[in-house]
This record gives sequence, C-alpha cells and structure tokens, in this order.
Amino acid sequence: MQRGVIAAFLAGAISWGQPAPARLSFEVASVKVNTTNGTSDFVPRRSGDRVTMHNADLSWLVVYAYHLTNVTYELVGSLEFPGTRNFYDVEAIAPGSPSDDDIRLMFQTLLEDRFKLRVHRETRELTRYDLIVAGSGLKLKAADPESKIASGTGFLGPGRGTIGCMSDGCHLTGKGVTMEKMVGDLIVGMHALVRDRTGLAGTFDYSVLFSWVDNPTDVTAPPPLTIALQQQLGLSLEKAKGPVEVLVIDHVEKPSEN
Repeated sequence: MQRGVIAAFLAGAISWGQPAPARLSFEVASVKVNTTNGTSDFVPRRSGDRVTMHNADLSWLVVYAYHLTNVTYELVGSLEFPGTRNFYDVEAIAPGSPSDDDIRLMFQTLLEDRFKLRVHRETRELTRYDLIVAGSGLKLKAADPESKIASGTGFLGPGRGTIGCMSDGCHLTGKGVTMEKMVGDLIVGMHALVRDRTGLAGTFDYSVLFSWVDNPTDVTAPPPLTIALQQQLGLSLEKAKGPVEVLVIDHVEKPSEN
C-alpha cells in the first residue's frame, strides 16, 4: 500500500472516530398549539434571551428555519395534520447573543425534535420569471420624497412595499423601494421565482392596479398582473423554465407534548 494511500486511510479513520458536531439548540423551548388566535408572527420576536413566535403556522416556522423565500414554490410536500389547528406558540430561551443564522439553526433542531421533521433539498425544473424593462420603454418613476403612496386606509412609509387586494382590485405598491423589494413582492404574487434582470438601481415609487384573474369578458376589471406591469410601469415578466432549489418534506408528525 502506498504511503499516500495509508495516510488518507488513517485520516479517514480518525475522522470516523470523532463525534458529529453538536446541533445548535435552545436551552429551553415550549411548543403548544395556539388556542387564542391573536397576532400571527412570521418571524421570531427577540427580547434578551427570549425568543417567541405566536400563532405561527407550521409552514411559517419551516420557512423561517430554512431561510426560504416563498412557501408556494420552495416548499414541496404537506405540513398539514387533518383535524388539527396547525398554528403554534413557541417560547424559547437562547442565552448569549446568537446571530439570526444561529437562531434559524435552533429552529431547525426544534422542528426535528418536536415535529420529527425530516427534509432534504433538491433542484427541480420549475416555472420562473425574469423581470426586464419592456420594449415599450420604462415608465417606473424614481422615488420622490414629496409623493405619497396609498395603502389600505393609510400611506406607505419609505422603504415599504405590499401586494394585496382591496375593494377596488389588487395593488402592487411601493414607496422608495429597491427592485429587490419589488421582486420579493412579485414572488408572493406570482407564486414562483422572480429574478431582477432590469439593471435598475436606486429606489422607486409605484402603485399598480391589477386583477388576479384574467376575465376578458369583464371590460371594467383591471388587467392581470403581467399586463398591468407592462402598461403602468414599463416592466415585463418573461416566463421560462429553469432549475430552482426546493425543500422537500420527507416526514412530519404532530408536535410532542411539552
């Protein structure tokens, strides 16, 4: 046996004998089915050593723990338990000053221990969109400190953007936001990966009226989102297929009792 092969064999033997790195975990953690409703947390609240998420759907816990962007295309498999309210209150202690990435790893351990969650990542060919400047020319306006963008019953603050529906239709709105923020909201609306290919820098103001459903017979209805973007902002969503990394649910159980 050659000397290099022997050295590699011994190094492997030593590594096999070493314990696996310890998983990051909360010092103490409580998981209970939410029975009070109330405000829902999509990300943890932190106060000193305390970390809490109240009235959080299990999918939101997974999205946060594994740093996903959108549950509708990045998460494959069911997290539902028939006949069970799938919203939870999590209260935990994380001593010291762990980073947000460490807290995410602690949530992964919590999900593995309490929900017996088992997952794996894989790449699949999925529909995705590239946001580009339309051939008709850009109509998107640079942010104006003096302008106001309505949202619901009030106005958006700087750096804020939303996508959602009201009585007059659906709205994609932003006040002094980057293209990265717009793309994040478009991912929610399109239920697919959206990539910024506009090359636009800076911040922008916009309010796009659109409809989720394309109904050609209703001439009074706003246009669908893809058409509204082109007509009102001079932006186009190019549809294609491409590799997208997803998180696949292999196994999950109702949480163990505290």
